[in-house]
Amino acid sequence: MSSVPIDVCLSVDVEFSINNALTNPERPPLGADWVYGKSGGHSQGLGFLLDCLDRYGLKGTFFTEVFNTYHFGDAPMASIVHDMLARGQDVQLHLHPVWLYYKFPPWRDELRRRPRPRDIFTDRDSDEIADWLRDGIDILGRLSGRRPIAFRSGNLNVGRVLYQGMRKAGIGLASNIGVGLSAPLEDELMLFGGLHSIDGVTEAPVTTYRMPLPGRDRLLLLTATGSAFAEMRAVLDAAHRLGAGPVVVLLHPHDFRIAVQSTPGSHPDYRPDPVRQRRLERLCAYLGKHPERFRVTTFAESAERWQARQTNRNPLLTGSLPGLASRMIENKLLPLIRGLPQ
Repeated sequence: MSSVPIDVCLSVDVEFSINNALTNPERPPLGADWVYGKSGGHSQGLGFLLDCLDRYGLKGTFFTEVFNTYHFGDAPMASIVHDMLARGQDVQLHLHPVWLYYKFPPWRDELRRRPRPRDIFTDRDSDEIADWLRDGIDILGRLSGRRPIAFRSGNLNVGRVLYQGMRKAGIGLASNIGVGLSAPLEDELMLFGGLHSIDGVTEAPVTTYRMPLPGRDRLLLLTATGSAFAEMRAVLDAAHRLGAGPVVVLLHPHDFRIAVQSTPGSHPDYRPDPVRQRRLERLCAYLGKHPERFRVTTFAESAERWQARQTNRNPLLTGSLPGLASRMIENKLLPLIRGLPQ
């Protein structure tokens, strides 16, 4: 049993939705309302998340997508960034290349050749990736007044070429890997947790854990959408026993509200998602109650320390069967809450 607290990072991807607009012009992209998810005068998305962190005195790292400015302009995401910084949260860089279709009109010609829009980094060379990253750094600097020091790729799409581009762009800290969601291009990047040096960049993967099932194991990403609180607690407790930090949790503002569309592609209405909101409340309460075991930190706060203590340990933590049962029960409730057939 570890006698010192392990690092835990509540990481949040803040992004707009392109809403299939590139292939269906009748479906406009969704902007700030997608992030805030207001219902009854209250934000059930970003507002709920920020309020929850405040209640328990916690800080998170908000990886903020900025290529959306090529469609929406600066104002919508600048307002969101201001709200996060006003709460003392850590704002870092997140990019979805799919938004670049709005910057480079010839990319629309590519849609005629390949109808499915490309939203990945790993089909480009490191110089082009570095140019994209410099562009993103400049945009986020314009919105926030600060230069980001950490990066997360859209869709957790990752290969060695991405780290080579990061090094060229001068970003030395990353959280690009999430094996439970997206397999990296190279086998050596099958990293479940810990801290790792990859081509001169320090990587802190989103935590992937193992759920033992009869006849097979399943790998899952540690998220508020896919993990019940009992599973998150089991993973945190296992990490503390092994001294295996940091544990990186993945969250999104839209995790915590339900979007209801009267017709496909219409502008949605929002309402709270009580199951997932309660998951986050319980997670924050647990972390706040046990500072002797868990040090909730941010990428900005821990950058120097993490880069100095890279361990290259690759712990695969284990969830719990009671946690799995809890998730199955909770997920059975979700269709009822949403008013959908089971």
